[in-house]
Amino acid sequence: MDPRRNASTRTLPNLYGLDLAGLESWIERYGVPRFHAGQVYRWLYARGQLAPRDWTDLPKPLRTRLCREARVDAGRIEDRVEAADRTVKYRIRLGDGQSIESVHMQQSDRVTLCISSQIGCALDCDFCLTGKMGLKRQLSAGEILGQVELMRRDRDLAGKPFNIVFMGMGEPLHNYDAVMAAFGVLSDPDGFGLSRKRITVSTSGLAPAIERLAGEPARPRLAVSLNAATDEVRERIMPINKKYPIARLLEACRHFACATGERLTIEYVLLAGINDRMQDIDRLARIVRGLPAKLNLIPFNAVEGRLDYRSPTRERVLRLRDRLLTARVPASVRWSRGADARAACGQLALLDDSPPGERWREES
Repeated sequence: MDPRRNASTRTLPNLYGLDLAGLESWIERYGVPRFHAGQVYRWLYARGQLAPRDWTDLPKPLRTRLCREARVDAGRIEDRVEAADRTVKYRIRLGDGQSIESVHMQQSDRVTLCISSQIGCALDCDFCLTGKMGLKRQLSAGEILGQVELMRRDRDLAGKPFNIVFMGMGEPLHNYDAVMAAFGVLSDPDGFGLSRKRITVSTSGLAPAIERLAGEPARPRLAVSLNAATDEVRERIMPINKKYPIARLLEACRHFACATGERLTIEYVLLAGINDRMQDIDRLARIVRGLPAKLNLIPFNAVEGRLDYRSPTRERVLRLRDRLLTARVPASVRWSRGADARAACGQLALLDDSPPGERWREES
């Protein structure tokens, strides 16, 4: 392709990421019936067909104008790394030339796509490599949806059930409007058609945004990263705790559960010698016992030479889980997937040095 033509195309308005109302506004300028917007919407999201010339139920003159006056850009896969457990980390190039990372995980017949909401993250959790990047910028709804479309196509997921977790790069509730716009398309039967129960947003603890989420007419599932049982420890590893300490965060969690009638997930990353003492676990049990929530223990995912933490041994992790179960707290362990490809929780950071694993690039 002529690079000058490609550069010119990038300046055209991008239809990908528009919701139905946005597409209706776009279609109206052509003086054609509004129902054509619904057809475009289904081609984009339900069918994953991104070439307007192939939208065969639209009039040919309309398709011609769309090809000439708009673009449909969901990003492109520029790199993949496959871990030993078949987890695949994707590097996705966005329209402005910047990149993000997303992850495809499969366990038995359960498929989960871990997607990003920001390039980098502003919250600077000390045990998370993404936080060391700082915040580069927010992602648009289209850039969020594009990750799902590219992985759906690459892994042949069309028509198959899969789950989505906003646990990639960024704090989802820090990009609230774009995340909720993407959620609307993902959960729309005429969009991606996913049950909202298959979509989870994980937050580091933005209490007002949690309360705002509780008031939405439809919302994803909620997971909250607690990661400490005292404010002293939490402030050390999660600076957001200075603004929203544990008591305030738990207040927001209780409000969410009461307002929605839904259970939430409490996540607790285990850091050896930091938050894994028996007194930490006993205090954690007291904190969460009154919440309609399940607790996920997550052994820390190390990145050699980059993060100064380590995980407890497997035996200790299981002992801590059993201590919680004895205290009548529903708890399980979320064992790492994709760690040898730097695709595990807290490891996404667009590092240039290649981790072990099978690597292959997108052909240009």
